[in-house]
Amino acid sequence: MCLCIYLTAVQGVQTEAVAKSPQEVFGYLGENITLPSGVDPSWSLIRIEWSIFTNNTWIATYRNGKPNTEHFLQYTGRLTLNTTSGHLTIQNLKERDAIEYTVDLLNSEGEDKVNKIKLTAKQKLQQPLIQIVASTSVESGCLMVVTCSSLDKGVNLSWSVEPVSVLSTNKSHPSDSSAQLFAFVNTKENFASFTCISSRDTESVSSIPVTPKCESKIC
Repeated sequence: MCLCIYLTAVQGVQTEAVAKSPQEVFGYLGENITLPSGVDPSWSLIRIEWSIFTNNTWIATYRNGKPNTEHFLQYTGRLTLNTTSGHLTIQNLKERDAIEYTVDLLNSEGEDKVNKIKLTAKQKLQQPLIQIVASTSVESGCLMVVTCSSLDKGVNLSWSVEPVSVLSTNKSHPSDSSAQLFAFVNTKENFASFTCISSRDTESVSSIPVTPKCESKIC
């Protein structure tokens, strides 16, 4: 009997720990983000309560068939509550919105469910910039040197060169988010286009392509 009581207690602790683990959601500053309620699609919701802080300060509710998204000044005019799914959309995401949210749901059968969502706000990658350092005529072709830089930290910079027949080599400098490309364009090539790509995790953004003319040294 003691063993059964012990196992039941352990199982109860594990279930409670899982229930308290918040779902993580990522959004970009200045954009809209939808926080999922985690509701069973078969539920018919009669009450929805979205709250923040440990004292459960309401920011959006749905009671007696009426939604209210004007509870808290910080979110005034920026919330949209889906009364069918329970999802909450935050418009124009700000850094101070990156906190933990709690949603309390009640269906028409009297079943209640509480979910927690942890929101992280990210700055979207900025477009990298290309500067032409040199574009000098040499024997049988043109030597071009271009640099790429990004205002973001911790990004990887890579190059896309067209046409692919252009001979090129690059050197990146992760410490200051910059990269340099050396290219030799044969006189048979009509042009050479360079694009710098900044990437971090699963996100990437490309620069405006540049097509230098072969002339004397620029700088």
